[in-house]
Amino acid sequence: MQAFQKDRFSHARNDVRVINALAAEGPAHIIELGDRRFQKHVQAVARQILQNGARLVLLAGPSSSGKTTTAHMLAQALTELGHPAQIISTDDFYLGAAHAPLRPDGTPDLECPQAMDLAALQQCLRDLVRTGGCDTPVFDFARQMSVPNGRTVRLAENGVAVVEGIHALNPLLTKLVPDERRIMRVFLSVRQEVRNGAEVLLKPAQVRLIRRIVRDHNFRSTSPVQTLRMWPSVMEGEARYISPWRKHADAAINSLHAYEFGVLRAYALPLLQTAEDADPAICREAQDLAFALMLFTPIPPALVPQTSLIREFIGNV
Repeated sequence: MQAFQKDRFSHARNDVRVINALAAEGPAHIIELGDRRFQKHVQAVARQILQNGARLVLLAGPSSSGKTTTAHMLAQALTELGHPAQIISTDDFYLGAAHAPLRPDGTPDLECPQAMDLAALQQCLRDLVRTGGCDTPVFDFARQMSVPNGRTVRLAENGVAVVEGIHALNPLLTKLVPDERRIMRVFLSVRQEVRNGAEVLLKPAQVRLIRRIVRDHNFRSTSPVQTLRMWPSVMEGEARYISPWRKHADAAINSLHAYEFGVLRAYALPLLQTAEDADPAICREAQDLAFALMLFTPIPPALVPQTSLIREFIGNV
């Protein structure tokens, strides 16, 4: 596979003044523009997958990139092009906190590849390419335990498997795959900073942090202070385990949506206010994020389509 190249879908509008001007024209309009750009980008990658003859698509990206929604959109695009696709999440191969390797401070390292059942995952990916089928565990996050052989995956003769997870590009996962030519690697992330004229308002990692604060509160019963405290270890894990492999991607997708800040502010601002009594570093980060979000024109969450990537963080309200 050849290294990915930039295309006309790679960049979203990323200046707060432009974004607010578009929102002023009509919030539905900017939502349509953002979702259409992203959908076209995903569809272009789907065509590239088929042109390359890939049987196995590995979709990786750091936390809160939108991997789950993108995997489903990619699978739908492939299916509509006549190649039925199935999704496998590497999260289902996690061993659980009780069995994860420990960091030097004694806490479980949930960011490392060894926190997964690598042998089972390697065998699954090998079998998908070799025979078109495999049995996968299903991880029960509520009970923090894995259910072995909880799901059977069978691909159609011309089918494609989309494997999503933070470690999907790590070569450890595909060491048993017999034919490298049947693999295509896709990297997903927020690939642009958000600006206010010449000033950098939000770095890509901060965009993902805002998403994660909202998602963790909505779906994982995690407070904003907890999310902010764990974020440095998440970033450390990304630097060690994810970023080194992004250069091996055959395609890249930018998940930034210009309208997301106008939507997320309704959720994030009240949550960030709860961090006012936290330690100074946490409080300062929360204040910086809140200041940036307040510069965006509010957009009613009800206008966001149920199929939008932003729904992965705000839910189906």
